[in-house]
Amino acid sequence: MSELFLNKAGEQLLTQLRLIFQQKRIYHAKTRPIMFVCGGDLSEGAASLRKQFTEWAGANLSDFVCLMAEEALKQNLDESERTFVNLATFESVIADIADCVLIFPEGPGSYAETGFFANSRVRNKALVINKLSLQAAESFLNLGPIETISSYSFLKPTVLVNAPPGVDFTDLAQRLRQRVVPLQHRQSIPYQRFGKFNFKQKLLIVFEVLRLLRLADVKTLRYVLQECFGGSPKYQELKHLLRILLAAKFIQRQGDTQYFKVTPDLVLVEIEHLEVEKMFSVVNFFYQKYSQELYGFLQEVAS
Repeated sequence: MSELFLNKAGEQLLTQLRLIFQQKRIYHAKTRPIMFVCGGDLSEGAASLRKQFTEWAGANLSDFVCLMAEEALKQNLDESERTFVNLATFESVIADIADCVLIFPEGPGSYAETGFFANSRVRNKALVINKLSLQAAESFLNLGPIETISSYSFLKPTVLVNAPPGVDFTDLAQRLRQRVVPLQHRQSIPYQRFGKFNFKQKLLIVFEVLRLLRLADVKTLRYVLQECFGGSPKYQELKHLLRILLAAKFIQRQGDTQYFKVTPDLVLVEIEHLEVEKMFSVVNFFYQKYSQELYGFLQEVAS
């Protein structure tokens, strides 16, 4: 689809997009906080604390976005392409984007995550939720990574809960609501090369470029980001960001196609003095003239 812009009209459209980001003030809109939840098994029939919490949060903590690495990794962006995903790198991206990281230490994988995040800047926003029966154990986990996280995190101390089933997460929810509050003031996003943005800013920029384009595939998004911000966005990093956006339900697929679109009526980025409907009309007209396929998809959405 990036070939679509290799003409004068396409160049003019991309120039309009670039000038929006260059000349207007861009802000991170007030949105629900994102919590990255790590821990035990989520499969059918599992009784892990993490599974119980995510199910409980769906009904009782809807003012937060709940993200799990497994859910993001399930988002297959291109069935014809099989690529290796470094889980540590991928989880680091999610953790950087998240407003808080919840860790339920329930097995080898989550023990490793606890140690991994305890030795990174993520520890400043991590919270360990441990079983009450294990609080007094003089284990390496308690005396090492968990103690380190509790020493640095603004969410400390460690939350202790009874073993499943039937755990009450009300106190945990209260801690999160008290300390992980939504943005009270809009945060400015400066114009710069794409590679200089932090991961949260990259996520927001990818979302906003997709919103203004209405529809795009991975290749097109990378091309437009390159034209608007310079640099050479890495495919793997862009795919990580798209997986996270999909898992958070911030974006969705256009049916069974390779195209993505933002979730209707969702705003993550505010651009001052942008007549967004006028920009949408420009994009619609461009697709009508140069891509009947994309124009047809937009007509389906409108009908």
